[in-house]
Formats: sequence, C-alpha cells, structure tokens
Amino acid sequence: MSSGNCLSADAIVRSVDNEGYVELEFDAASRCAGCAGLCTWTRTDAEPKRIRLRAPRGIEPGTRVRVTLPADRVLSSALLLHGLPLAALLAGAAGGAALTGADAGTLAGALIGLCAAVLATRGLRRRAEELTLSHAQLDPRQ
Repeated sequence: MSSGNCLSADAIVRSVDNEGYVELEFDAASRCAGCAGLCTWTRTDAEPKRIRLRAPRGIEPGTRVRVTLPADRVLSSALLLHGLPLAALLAGAAGGAALTGADAGTLAGALIGLCAAVLATRGLRRRAEELTLSHAQLDPRQ
C-alpha cells in the first residue's frame, strides 16, 4: 500500500454551496477496509460522517471524490499535539527536581507540567485539525 493511500479516503459530495464549499459523506461501511485513513473522519460512529471542505469548481452533488490529507500537515500536527505534553512533562519534572531535590517534587512538577499542557492543547487540537483539513485535496474519482 502506498503512502498516498494511508492519508486518503473516498467520499460522495452531498451538497455544494455558493462559497466554494462542499459537504462530503464518508461511507462508514468501508471504514475498516485496510489503512485508508478513514477512521480519521468517521471515528467509531455506525452512521456515515459528514464534513464540509473547500473544493475546486465543477464538482457537483453525487460526485465521488478522494480526499487526501498532506502528510506534512498531519505530521506537524501530531508532533505539536503529542510533543508539547511530553515536553511539559519533562520540563515540569526537571523543575520539580531542581526546586525540591526529592522524588515527590519531581512527580509534582511532572503532574503540574502535564496538566498545564493538557489545558493548553484543548483549543490547540481543534485549531490543528482545522489547519490540516484546510489543506485537504479533493480529486474527483471515475
């Protein structure tokens, strides 16, 4: 399986608006058909997932399209959302160890750093998803 297939999924255009956006419906039944990245959009719901994306002109309702996420955007979002809590955990642990010189201080510092990162990444996760999806490419399928 090529790397291009790992970050793509097939969908059907359900509606097109005047602003250049389309509403896509991903088929939930094909969710487990290999590593097509479909779980990114469908999660674990039994019904089809719909999302709204900007699309090139000329796409009509009922058109089958392939949605592809750029690997560099997915990687940078993953590094940010997983790297920030890890860095905060390590920085908190180092700070706690430096301040107290004891294991309890190290643990407390690590927990404080991790909690701060979790609170900081709540809104950041949503923004990273939006930025990644804004770079999604839609290609009509035959």
